[in-house]
Amino acid sequence: MDAIIGRYKVGLKETGLTLKHETGIAFELTIEETLGLFSFLNVYHETLLALQDDDEPETQKLSRVVIEMTPRTSMLDSQSIDAK
Repeated sequence: MDAIIGRYKVGLKETGLTLKHETGIAFELTIEETLGLFSFLNVYHETLLALQDDDEPETQKLSRVVIEMTPRTSMLDSQSIDAK
């Protein structure tokens, strides 16, 4: 499954998570690294929300997440998800 989150393309594969910036810089995280990142973000979720500045363009709330369908994700809803 692939998703576009802001300026990043995120892909979930059997081996882990791929995070690619629009400039081409990419990170391939193992499953263990992906779970570690998830745990870190989960712990600091409220802090990140508090730090978010709605007036700055780079920190404005994400308005859309686009999910690209692949054969492995055909059971998922094919419409874009509006983030809140």
